[in-house]
Amino acid sequence: MKLSKIAEHIGAVLPDGCGDVEVTGISSPEQASADKVTFISDAKYTDKAKDTAACAVIVKKGSAIAEKFCLEVDDPYVGYALVAQLFEDVSPLFGAGIHPQAIVDPSASVDKSASIGPGTIVGPGVKIGANCRIGANCVIERGVDMGESARVDSGAIIRYDTVIGSRTVIQSGAVIGSDGFGNARDKAGKYIRIPCFSNVIIGADVNIGACTTIDRGNIEPTVIGNGVKVDNLVQIAHNVTIGDDTAVVAQAGISGSTHIGKRVIIAGQAGLVGHLEVGDDSFIGAQAGLTKDIESGSKVTGSPAREFMTMRRIDAACNNLPDMQREVKALRAEVDALKGNK
Repeated sequence: MKLSKIAEHIGAVLPDGCGDVEVTGISSPEQASADKVTFISDAKYTDKAKDTAACAVIVKKGSAIAEKFCLEVDDPYVGYALVAQLFEDVSPLFGAGIHPQAIVDPSASVDKSASIGPGTIVGPGVKIGANCRIGANCVIERGVDMGESARVDSGAIIRYDTVIGSRTVIQSGAVIGSDGFGNARDKAGKYIRIPCFSNVIIGADVNIGACTTIDRGNIEPTVIGNGVKVDNLVQIAHNVTIGDDTAVVAQAGISGSTHIGKRVIIAGQAGLVGHLEVGDDSFIGAQAGLTKDIESGSKVTGSPAREFMTMRRIDAACNNLPDMQREVKALRAEVDALKGNK
């Protein structure tokens, strides 16, 4: 791939005399060879970039490095992501087409450009779009509708009537469309299971991490918006809705019927109780326990979750508790001594 194409892809001005340079990939400054592009997202790595063998360096605008071909962009890390996508291997892992050891129901509609790995089962009425890649030993149950260029990695389970948008990635071990944890409890204390009648709808350009579970809705669907990024080992319960471009980090848990806005960040191991409203552009810190609604733009952390800076001050005060305890004991001794002198 010519460097000119890379520059055009990331919106960088191409330095004179390097447009025809051939590039075979992207690498770190230390490991890069002359046919690689590298990047620096922080000025502290400038010295490494000066010594790199890479043919070009992606840098922040105004930070060009002397004697290096530099592609200047607003955000080098975003530039790195865009270039990395150009070199991603998107070939089918188990060969083109439907593997002989896959089982595909005759009523399923599979685009001729899609690939399905060995041991995978595709149920009745399934629709698989153009250029989809499905790995080995997956289960795609009846009525699943998968948009073009979607990817389902080996060992994932997509349960019945799930809708998956174009270019969405579902990684190994994920279970999409499992029954939600819905139960009624009678007077004797016995639980009575509530069947789930709806499905899961996942938008376009979504990433669902390995071993993540997303439950189907009871009556209304569970909805994951466009561009949502969900890490590994996340639990999303029934009837949750997640707005576009939200990120949910590893081991977070979202209880049923919680509605999360757009561009929200939910950090690792955060827990959200059910029936909450989380406003757009909010931040929920790692291990936070959210028990009440938060408005758009909120930043909370701690358990129970509080405003971010308030919680930081509480943490700082907790760190001083041993000293404060000693001071209180000393003051109490002084007070007792003064009382004894009267």
